Amino acid sequence: MVRRPSRLLAGLATALLLGLATPALAGVPAASAAPGGPAPAAAPETAPKTAEYDPPLEVTIDELTPGVLPRTGPLVIRGWVTNVDLETWQRINLYPMFGAGADCVGCPPAMTTEAELIDAVATDPEAQVGVRKIDDPDVQAQIETLGPGESQAYSIRIPQRVLREVFADPTTGVYWFGVHALGENPDGRDLLADGRARTFLPYVEPGTSARVDTAVVVPLRGRVAHSADGELGRTDWWEEALSPEGVLGGPLAFGSASGTAPVTWLVDPAVPDAVNQLAAGNPVRAITPVAPDGGSEESEDPSPSGSPSDDDADEAGEGTDDAADLGAATLDPDDTLVRAAQSWVQRAATVLPDDTVAALPYGDPDLSAAARALPSLYATARKHAAPTLAAWGVEATPVVASRNGYLDAAAIADVDDGATVLLGEQMFSAEAFPDGAPVGGLVDDRPIVPTSTATARGGPGPDPALAPVALRQRLLSEAVVRILRAGDERPDPLVVVLPSSIDAAGARDFWSGLDTDLVTLVDLPTLTRTNDLAVNTADADERQLDPDDLAYPQGQVAAQLDASVFNEAGSLIRAGRSLQSILGEAYTIGDTLVGEALAGTSYAMRDDADAGPRLGRSRAWVEDQLDQVGLDAPQGVTLSSSSGSFNVAVSNTLDHAVTVRIEVATDDGATISVANPIVLAANSRSSVPVSADMRGTGVHNVRLRLTDADGTPLGAEDELPIRSGQVGVVIWAIIGTGAGILFVAIGIRLVRRFRAARGEAAS
Repeated sequence: MVRRPSRLLAGLATALLLGLATPALAGVPAASAAPGGPAPAAAPETAPKTAEYDPPLEVTIDELTPGVLPRTGPLVIRGWVTNVDLETWQRINLYPMFGAGADCVGCPPAMTTEAELIDAVATDPEAQVGVRKIDDPDVQAQIETLGPGESQAYSIRIPQRVLREVFADPTTGVYWFGVHALGENPDGRDLLADGRARTFLPYVEPGTSARVDTAVVVPLRGRVAHSADGELGRTDWWEEALSPEGVLGGPLAFGSASGTAPVTWLVDPAVPDAVNQLAAGNPVRAITPVAPDGGSEESEDPSPSGSPSDDDADEAGEGTDDAADLGAATLDPDDTLVRAAQSWVQRAATVLPDDTVAALPYGDPDLSAAARALPSLYATARKHAAPTLAAWGVEATPVVASRNGYLDAAAIADVDDGATVLLGEQMFSAEAFPDGAPVGGLVDDRPIVPTSTATARGGPGPDPALAPVALRQRLLSEAVVRILRAGDERPDPLVVVLPSSIDAAGARDFWSGLDTDLVTLVDLPTLTRTNDLAVNTADADERQLDPDDLAYPQGQVAAQLDASVFNEAGSLIRAGRSLQSILGEAYTIGDTLVGEALAGTSYAMRDDADAGPRLGRSRAWVEDQLDQVGLDAPQGVTLSSSSGSFNVAVSNTLDHAVTVRIEVATDDGATISVANPIVLAANSRSSVPVSADMRGTGVHNVRLRLTDADGTPLGAEDELPIRSGQVGVVIWAIIGTGAGILFVAIGIRLVRRFRAARGEAAS
């Protein structure tokens, strides 16, 4: 095994730039120790505190068995030593370091509180916290020579007799433990450690039977963003994220190593959907009918788990246009990203159904910001379908958890579906909660579970804080502290949400090392039920927490997503639903677009200035589809009577049939009726009859608007005037008047003729 010689490369670069030879970091002139032999004294490490720890030898602790100070049997430690210097080191001796024993003058006492553990994690790597055990050659290791950039493994077995000598009368608490490397370079050797590794070694006195119920929560959440056409971009990031060292591949491999130990997966359902999309070749968004078997009618899904959802994302920095978002275009089936995605999907599909899955709201939205900008978002995200998890047969438990443990009162109030709310312990201030974060707390009927954010930060340096052994020892140490704090009572449970940056290397040692008398591993739902049972004798009112007592710093308010992002998300959701509505139940494009909108409001978008505009570009794509359904009314209509009809043209240039409605707006003097709904075949045009009924003469302006089935406007609309002159009544009046005059004239003429005839007869 060869470690990455990062410090070596940095040293080479510095030497080249300065034109100087980098000296060996021995610290002080060589002491009169025999080359290769042990240091001549058992003096504690006394190197001065430095601003930056940069030793020539890098030492790791990769295995520590068992994870507690054993009462029987040996303590075995294994790891690696890497030469990060520019010079060769020889006769390197590795000694165990203990924070206890008669020789540990000035060493800190065993740690018994969480505050002491937090302070210890921040302790300078060169601070004195223990002494080396150098007087017993059976408890040390040697490396003859180590060239620049080279690594070698070491192993030290510390028998019980040595442990009893060092820990003659241990008390319950947490002790320092580590390994010091002392070597020889061309300048000689001295008493200062040329490399160090440190961790915690917890201990519980015999007779202590208390165990801490512990839930380890492994997150599968990532940044989810789509380009305007639905393709996932920044494929380089995705390839890295899905690797065993990535923010998706690392946690998956880490949790998979748990074996039969209970593990809880904290999953954003959008992430499996996104990886499934990559496994299918990262297709663009398409309006495709759903086949009877649930797949697409136009293409088969090559991914291992069935139909991919088009909902998920890209992680790296901001993009300002679609070209930047796209990264790579359509992927070749043999592309490394496709293979990486398929491998991830296959593994997740195997592991997750058999474990406990705690599902976040779809897309992992910034709930604190959404509570003010778009309160309906939580319900939308919780109800949104998760096709990939469903295809795997995963039955998830609803959970709410922000990325940093903070959630404000308004966001908690929006959780109305019984989901468990995970809050970081930093929200429970000492002023409001002098007894610490409460167990079994409620906000109304919402169960509140505190998580240990301090434990999730890992162990002390110079080791990587999240190295599996460092993290495990920090967890076990936290358990000891809780046992001490509980006294004769039941210890508070421990919930640790691991960071996404967790590395899978050595994960088996993490899980196997938790098989101790200190902790009982459980999954999150079991822990929640246990908490409820533990406090079931208490009245619900006594368990109530005042949300205003929970700390939510102003800095968290400032970090929330801007309201403009939620405005765009809401517009995209409405547009997507309209497109879905006119296409009908045979399509799922609406779900796809809603998923993209939800993912665009994720906590991961907080630092992305393009989050809102990116959603706007997706909305423009939807509007382009809706604009292909048009409406064309005549320029004007004149009715020959108070009622009549006319036609309007409705067109559909989509390759799919649609169902729309025409809604009418006019004044009180007119009633307009349309035969809704209107079904249009693909690429068709139809004439739709419209009936009008007028009350009184004059001109009435009528606005016609295309909508979906729910009455949401699609964008197409037209306006026309309708004139009603009451012409028929006037004509009949004229005819009637003329007829009357005619009959009167005929009568007068007949009378005159009759008189004239009588006059002639008389003469």
